[in-house]
Amino acid sequence: MTLPLRRFGAGLALLLLAACGSAPSGGPDSGARFRAAEAAEAAGQAEAALSLYAAAAVAEPGRAEAQARFAGALARQGNVVEAEQVLGRALGRQGNAAPLLAEQARLRLRTGQAEQALALFRRLLAQAPRDAAALDGQGVALDMLGRHAEAEASYRQALVLAPEAVAPRNNLAVSLMLAGRTAEAVAILEPLALRADTQPRVATNLAIARAALGEAPAGAEAGDQSGELATLARGLAAAMPGGPS
Repeated sequence: MTLPLRRFGAGLALLLLAACGSAPSGGPDSGARFRAAEAAEAAGQAEAALSLYAAAAVAEPGRAEAQARFAGALARQGNVVEAEQVLGRALGRQGNAAPLLAEQARLRLRTGQAEQALALFRRLLAQAPRDAAALDGQGVALDMLGRHAEAEASYRQALVLAPEAVAPRNNLAVSLMLAGRTAEAVAILEPLALRADTQPRVATNLAIARAALGEAPAGAEAGDQSGELATLARGLAAAMPGGPS
């Protein structure tokens, strides 16, 4: 049994992790800015990170990666319209640049436009079939469309190419959970939640999967569920086979 995901809309993206692109490249100045911005964002200093990404974008207006990273930072702070404008200008100059297509695809996922995201990820994969991040993103789009078997295959391809990556492993677990294979999802999420490089969302997904199996979430897992995510979690757990009625 699979879940009728369209009733959850773009909220499904709250459970899925967006894969990151490749490591920073380019000259020493831009690389240093990217590393500093990533460190600031990881430390919760979103405004400082955005300023650094903006500086890199201004310094190199013709560089696709700088524009894509700035747009991504804007989107993560909820400035979707401005992110679209940055990407639109950059795509007007470099319409087939992979960093720009990837960021636009992630933005489409963020706004619930799964069909458009899927088309963009497939454009990326036509250019680079072994792009693990694009395979992961393709899986997310397929899951949002309710096409879980195809999504699972895409995640597994990504994991062959990047076996230690957190995002496709988390997303595979969510896909299995949505397809009614909750015990398999728990088996993936339990060791993943213990990793030092994991994200809090993984623990939330583990809590949802355990709830679907009739187990009560505990500790940090319970604390992660609040607001919109808690509402989505309850809805998904109730809708899953064996979930609470």
